[in-house]
Formats: sequence, structure tokens, C-alpha cells
Amino acid sequence: MLPSTSTALFVGPTAAMSAVAGKGPLKAAAKPKTKAKQRYLKAKKQRRKIRKASGPKPFGQGKKKKSRAATLASETQPQETETAGETSMDVSSTDEAHSENMESDTDSYEQAGTLEQDLPEHITADSLQPHEDGPTSAASDKESSIKYLYRFPRPQQTGEAHAQQLAAQGIPDALARPVDVVATQTESLAAPDGLGASLSSSVRQQLHKLGISEWFAVQASVVPWLLSDRKQSSLYLPYTPPRDLCVSAPTGSGKTLAYTVPIVELLQTRRVTQLRALILVPTRDLAVQVRDMFEAVGKGSGLATAMITGNHSFRHEQAQLVHVDEDYTRSMIDVLIATPGRLVDHLRGTRGFTLEHLRFLVIDEADRLLGQSFQQWASMLLDAMESPPSTSPPLAPQTLFQKTPTWTHDDMDVPHHSVQKLLFSATLTRDPAKMSALRLRDPHYIRVRDTELPEDEGGMERFALPSTLTQHVITTPSSDKVLNLLRLLHDETHPVRQALCFTKSVEAANRLERLLHFFEDAWAQQHKVPALNVQFYSSDLGTGDRMALLRRFQQGDIDLLICSDLIARGIDLPEVRHVISYDVPIDMAKYVHRVGRTARAGRAGDAWSLVEEQEVFHFKRMLREAGQWERVQSEKSKPAKLEPYMPQYEEALARLAQVYSQYR
Repeated sequence: MLPSTSTALFVGPTAAMSAVAGKGPLKAAAKPKTKAKQRYLKAKKQRRKIRKASGPKPFGQGKKKKSRAATLASETQPQETETAGETSMDVSSTDEAHSENMESDTDSYEQAGTLEQDLPEHITADSLQPHEDGPTSAASDKESSIKYLYRFPRPQQTGEAHAQQLAAQGIPDALARPVDVVATQTESLAAPDGLGASLSSSVRQQLHKLGISEWFAVQASVVPWLLSDRKQSSLYLPYTPPRDLCVSAPTGSGKTLAYTVPIVELLQTRRVTQLRALILVPTRDLAVQVRDMFEAVGKGSGLATAMITGNHSFRHEQAQLVHVDEDYTRSMIDVLIATPGRLVDHLRGTRGFTLEHLRFLVIDEADRLLGQSFQQWASMLLDAMESPPSTSPPLAPQTLFQKTPTWTHDDMDVPHHSVQKLLFSATLTRDPAKMSALRLRDPHYIRVRDTELPEDEGGMERFALPSTLTQHVITTPSSDKVLNLLRLLHDETHPVRQALCFTKSVEAANRLERLLHFFEDAWAQQHKVPALNVQFYSSDLGTGDRMALLRRFQQGDIDLLICSDLIARGIDLPEVRHVISYDVPIDMAKYVHRVGRTARAGRAGDAWSLVEEQEVFHFKRMLREAGQWERVQSEKSKPAKLEPYMPQYEEALARLAQVYSQYR
């Protein structure tokens, strides 16, 4: 029995797929080609010719995959229609749409093919060729093996915007247009009509005992600005609050003394002990240094100073801060030095600890503190300062003769808090988000700059380094980096002593310290000389151990102190003569803080950077963009100068390998 016409014309999806797979020919009634179908076939043939002439496609630029619904729709043609005219219209519209899609694919392919000329010639991706199952011909394997990888655009560092752009981003006008001060500007402390004459006799006496005979640039700018206005001397200014201050100055320029002197000068007139000055620092070691400075300058003033950094128990710190009785609460300190995390703990958990009497808020190393959250310390601190007066018990029992104070101003006048924020850093940020979080009030921006560093056309703020600093760069293979360090330490003419050596991590510092110990033992035994004292300084050590190491270094007992970037922030070690970057820093801010450990307070110092060959391009560009490369003395590692150290170095390597093999 022969099938009917309708049955013969219908071909289901299963039969179509079987035909494509080669299981058997698809037999159906011949159908006349429409004009649209003919145009489509002609265009398809033309595209094949273009594809063969243009060569293989780049990697990742193949045809777009059709969805399952589209695949089934293309395999199954509409068979049953009411009229021939309707069938022709459906086929025509479908073919035209398909043709447009194919032409768009071809256009995208041809556009991508024009990028081949920009690809580097040495890049091949044979190893990236995906594995294809199934037998293929040799010709197809040859064509498919030629793949390309597109080169991503190299990221570029942009400098700071112009003042107009910074103002549009929300930065106050004063921060967009800083007041520049020459770094070499100094002023004698003993000048009869100078800044020293405006200080009290007790403060001048303490400065003389500290050996300070002149003001550096940052001190000569900050101290008179804080003391110039007579209104500034008041402890509370609810209706005329003072302006905030932002200071950017090189490391070692005397920023700590710049805010210590005016705070002590203004607070020594207070009658009642209250927390009036809060200094925030990022590290415990820096907190110790700031506390010592306040105690030295404020000696004889009666100001009580305390420090909360977590070195002691929480209860011990609470006893230092407040004294709580049944009837009243009394503050025990005038000046507090704290780390942000510990401060937040006491704001939450110490009864009677308040900031409502605060007059000065100093944020030292502001760029680092603003870059870290510390339990959202900024918002919590500002909320504590700006909160209304507490309802806690008064300082003393009230008497019948006490009268309630009355304001002479209008009721519309709203008093503001009198806290004056002082921001200090060598790399003070001008990020709108970070600066706005501090809620600065009409800030005044002082920037200490080196006259040798002009500003570029784009207004980029250059990093200022001490003029007495000499920068050296030694380009070396990675295998010879330790040998170049040994050459610096044992140079016959100018050996490096009293030096800080920075590494990229605590593990690297520990490993380098062990290697140098083994080398010094072999070197001393071979040459009959005393071995250099090399020590390791890290955050893993306790606070007491770290302070003991710093004291030994100051006394000259330690020749080389190997450390990570922990010590690179704010620590003042006058005895440092050299700074060695064994592992170069990844950004300019870290470089500035590292080399700033030497050449402080007008003294001379040297900074050495051991740059591996693959790091030269990045490091050189970093210094050039910061305006420092012209001041660098560059040299390349010479194998002949390293040969005398090879025998002892190989012996030290063998001993180090033996030590680490025990931990496997």
C-alpha cells in the first residue's frame, strides 16, 4: 500500500536528525525554490569564498551557537499549509531573517579578523588548542592549530586631577588648592621676634633640653597657624569653631613635634582634667614614640598623658582613663594616644569615657588609617564627638549657689562641637570618599614640597623626599640579589652599617636573617674578623621584645635590622644611616615611608634598592612618575665584584637548606 501524499511530505525531527547523522538519505518530495531561497544560497556561496580567502578565524571568534529551538526550527520546515501563497510568504520571511543573521555574523568575523595585524608574532597558542574528539583530516588539523590570543590593553596610572575636577568630586576648595611650603625653610627657635618668643617659658625650656634649636618647615608653618588667632587659645568655641588642618610633609620632617607643641601650649592653661586631645596612630610602636614626645614637651605643665594600644589588660586601661564613684565621674587624663581598634573598644565598654570635652583630634599617618576600617572607627568616633552632652553624674555635687548658665545668643543659634581635626601624613590622600568620611570643617591644607620637584602640567602631586637623602638603585639578576646585599655590608671603602633592610613579608625577613647569620659565621672564621650583628624585627615579636631591639639598635649593638613594612610607618630612629629595600615596594607610598626612616631632621642618609631585572621597568616608571628618577644613582650588578663572597655564600646556602629540610 502506497503512502498518501500528506504522509510522504511530512518529515519529523527524528528522521531529519537521522539523515544528518548519515544513517540514511532523507527522501521527500521536491519543492520548487523561491526567489528568497535562491538569494540566500547565492549569498551563502559568496560567504564561503570570502571565508576561504581570509584564512582561519582567530581564537574565540567562531560562529554563534544556535539555541535548541532555533536548531529544530531550521531542521523542520512547515509542511501543511492551507494555500501555496501562504507557504511562500512564510519561507521567504524566514530565509530573509536567517540571511540577515548570517550577514551579521560575517561582519563581526571580518571585523575581528582585522585585529590580527596587531598581535605579536611570537605568540602561539598551540598549547591552548582545545582537544577535539573524532577523526579529522590533516588539513583541518593544520588550520585549527593556528589560534591567536588578543593582547589586553596595558593599564595606565592616572595622576591627580586639576583643582576644578577635584572640587567637582566633592573635595573642599582648600584641599584642591594647597598652600605650598619650601622644605628647606627653617626658623631659629631663639629669634627674639620669632615663633619661639610666643611660647611659654616652660615649653621653650623643654625644647632646649631636647636639643631643638630651630623649626623645620612643617613646624614653622603649622605651629604659628594654630597659635596665631587668639580665639584659637580658647578651649571651647561653640559658636565660632576652629578650622581643620591637613598637612602633607616628607618623612622625618618633624610632624610629631608640629602638633605636640601647640597642643601642650594651649592645654596647659586648663583648670580641670578632662580628655581634650586624642591622637590616633596606626601602630603600637608609633604610639610609644608619640607618648614620649608629649611627656618630654609637656613636662612641668601638669598634663596627664595615657596610651591605650592593647599592651595591657582592658581593666588596667580603664583605670587609666576614668575614675567612677557612686556620685560622680572624673577623667584621669588630658591627652590620650590610641590605636583605632582599642579606642572603639573603650567607647563601647568603658563607663564614663566620653569625648564631649575633646578639643583636638590628631590623625597621624592619616593615609594608612583612612585605608583601614577598624570596626568602622571613623564613623563611631565622629558620632561620639558630635553627640549631645551626656546625662552622666556631674564632676562634683551641685550646690544651692550654682546658677544655670544662660546664652546671650538668639535661640536660632545652634552651637557646634569645638573639636579641631589635624591630619598628618607623608602621603596624604585626596580621595573624596575617604576625606568626606572625616567631615572636615573648612580645612586648611599645608603641603611641604621640595623645590627641585616641579609640578607637572596635569597637577599631579609629587612625592617629596628629604633633600639630604641619596637614592641608589642596583639592577641585579634574582640569583645575585643576596650577593649584592653582602657586597654592601662588606664593602672595603664604604661598608653599610646601622641599616634597615626591608623585605616583602615576615617569612622572607626570617629566611634572610638566617642566611646572613650563616654567612657571617663563615666570613668571620675565614677572615678572622668580628661577625656583623644581624637581627630580625617583625610583628610576630612581643611589644617588649620589639622595644628591646630598637633600644639595642639605637645603642649601636645591631648593624643590620631586617624587617617588613611594620617599622616603615612613623618610627623615628635617628641612628639609621642606610635603608635597604631587599624587595622593592609595589607602590610609591611604601617607597616613601621606607626611605623616610633615614635622612631625618636634616641628617644625611642613603637608600639602596635591589631591583631584579624583571622589575626594572615598573620600578623606574614608578620613580619617574613621582619625579624622583632624576635623583637616583643607578648601577648594574657586576659578577667580578661578587666573586669574593661566593665560597661563604654557598656554604651558607647549604646550611640553610639543611635547616629547612628538617621541617619537611
